[in-house]
Order: sequence, then C-alpha cells, then structure tokens
Amino acid sequence: MLKTISPARRHWFGIAAATVNALAFARINMLVLVLAAMPAAAELYKYKNEDGVTVLDSHVPARYVKDGYTILSLDGRVLEVVERALNEGEIRARDLARAADAIRDREGRERQLADQRLLQIYGTPEDVLRARDTKLVSVRGFIAASETNLQRLQLQKQTMAVELADLERRGGQVAAEHIEYMRDLALRIRQSEREINEKRRELIQLGETYAVDLQRVRELLENAPRS
Repeated sequence: MLKTISPARRHWFGIAAATVNALAFARINMLVLVLAAMPAAAELYKYKNEDGVTVLDSHVPARYVKDGYTILSLDGRVLEVVERALNEGEIRARDLARAADAIRDREGRERQLADQRLLQIYGTPEDVLRARDTKLVSVRGFIAASETNLQRLQLQKQTMAVELADLERRGGQVAAEHIEYMRDLALRIRQSEREINEKRRELIQLGETYAVDLQRVRELLENAPRS
C-alpha cells in the first residue's frame, strides 16, 4: 500500500503538510497514484488532448501522436520531444528550403574551387593584368589581319565585277567559272566578316571576364590570413 502522508508525523515525503496548499497537495497525490498504477512502466508520455489539456499517461493514443508529445522518465526528466507531424504546406515549404540550402551549398563549393583555381593561375593582381593584355593583343592582331584580308577580298570582288560588267558591255559572254569565282569571293567575304564580328565580341567579353577575375583576386588576397 502506497502512503503519501504519515498520520503520525503529518509529513508528505518529508514535507510538512501544513506548508502544502490543498491544490498542490491534490495534484502531487494524483501524480503519485499514476506512478503507483504503472509499476512496470519505464517512461511517461505527456501530450495535449483535443481540449488543449495536458495529459500525463503511460502511452499516447494514436489520434494524438500526430500532434507531438514528450517522453519523460519516471522522475520527470525529459528524454525526448517528438515534434508534431507537418501538414502538406509545411512539408512543401521544408522541401523547398532544403533544396535552396542544397543549391547554396553546391554554389559555395563551386565558388571555393573556382577561387582555388584562380589563385593557382594568378598570384597577384598584376598577373591578371598581364594575362589580359596578352590575350587582348592576340585578339586584336587577329582582327587586324582579318580586316586586311577582308579588304583584299572586297577589292578582288569589286575588280572582278568591273571586269565582268565591261565584258558584257562589249557583248562578251560571262563564263561559268567567273560566276563561280564571284560566288566564292562573296562567301569568303561573309565568313571573314563573321569572324571579325565574333572577335570583336570576344574583346568585350574578355575585358569583362578579366575585370571580374581581377576584382576577385584582389578580394581573396586582401582577405587571406596574414602569416
């Protein structure tokens, strides 16, 4: 038989009954009775029922599991907190947040690798400027040579057109190979113009790319640990 109060000493587990108010006394006795009714239980479960009342029991009814609960030891220590189940909207939001975190992590790793490669190529900002200038000189040289070749092709086409027009005025017949030659010149001129335009765009892109690299190298070197 479990006793909560000693009639002789008027103590409740060593506490003077006079110092325990009636409400607290009743609640404590209820807890003791619950513990006494569950001698084989190793844990207690705390949850809220549909009325929002906190319940302490030896198990959690299935209908309350989704709302979450707390597992306690018999002496009242919290062993585990089981969170409530997420609804569909919360699950979608959680999955989106996880996906966004994964993207940020991947981008961070890629940025770190890119920074490592950048510092392997360029030890100082001046290295970036030298590489940029070397590349720009090369591309500009290609453009200059291509423009010279383009002018030569255009002059050949213009000269041939004048000669063929003069031949027709004199009543001569334009040969098939002359027509084919003019077509070939036209194709080569268009090809040369495309290459020049592509290289001009490349000049702009190179300037932008090296500007980004230059800025990043400066940032990395400025933020590098001082030895």
